[in-house]
Amino acid sequence: ILETSEGTSYIGLTELDEAWPDPLAPYEAGMLTHLLDDHPELVTLLLRLVNPLPSAAVVRALPLALDRYGITLRLEERRGHRDVRLAFPAPLDDVEQSGAQIQALLSAARRRSHRNTLPA
Repeated sequence: ILETSEGTSYIGLTELDEAWPDPLAPYEAGMLTHLLDDHPELVTLLLRLVNPLPSAAVVRALPLALDRYGITLRLEERRGHRDVRLAFPAPLDDVEQSGAQIQALLSAARRRSHRNTLPA
């Protein structure tokens, strides 16, 4: 059973055995820490891609997960949280592609006109 923010899927043993490891898995923690510690303004920028727009109740956004398909942000509110998924334009085959895919998300976010209420 695979549970994600999009729902629950059932994965058979054959599918699991044939699955390729995610190329970002060995680097995920370091990449997320780097994003949060060194580029918090980019996390705020990525909020422009969230649909529906984050409400004024969101007090903080954190990068939560990163894999070949995209990045997950946790939007924290005073009374809870919600996780949102921002998909890369295309799945990654190796870690070297991550910079270009993250830049593609940031470029798309810069083209969006709405602003958010979180401090950078």
